Amino acid sequence: MDSSGIIQIFLVSITVAVIAGFTGTFYFLSRIYEALAGQQPTQAPRDAEAGEEQGIVAQPIPVERTKSLAKIDPRTMGSLEETLGAISKKYSLASFTLATTDGLLIGSTKPGSEGEAARYSYLYTQGKLHDEAGAELLGIPCRGETVVGIIHPSEHLSAEQMNALEQDVQDSLQHWV
Repeated sequence: MDSSGIIQIFLVSITVAVIAGFTGTFYFLSRIYEALAGQQPTQAPRDAEAGEEQGIVAQPIPVERTKSLAKIDPRTMGSLEETLGAISKKYSLASFTLATTDGLLIGSTKPGSEGEAARYSYLYTQGKLHDEAGAELLGIPCRGETVVGIIHPSEHLSAEQMNALEQDVQDSLQHWV
């Protein structure tokens, strides 16, 4: 066997090893994808007449609702900021700010929100209810005026959750403002 034959055998063995490596990597990436997608692999029958054998098919895992939509009682809280913090926790908000339509800060879960209150109140008066950064703006009636709620949700809120959020904010404003 000459040197070109040895090189060919060497290249074929390297090619086989690389293909096996990619196949293994692809398999584990697909398992990771299933885990991240919240799916659990289950055995599913295949069509035996078509010559298919049993395989693995991903099925969704039922997820229980962990968020409680119980009302927040502002009378049990020590301040407006504490109430806003409880509302933020209940609805998984990254931050929550209340402002007047003139841009004055009423309360917030994060310090230094005066600029945010002014900027988003202006956007609200212009008719915008969302911005590019993911903030959502709410108009909440309070004592004949409109209070602008600026929320930065960590995840999408359903219509039911948005209605409950608005009601919790109205109750808090009636108690604290």
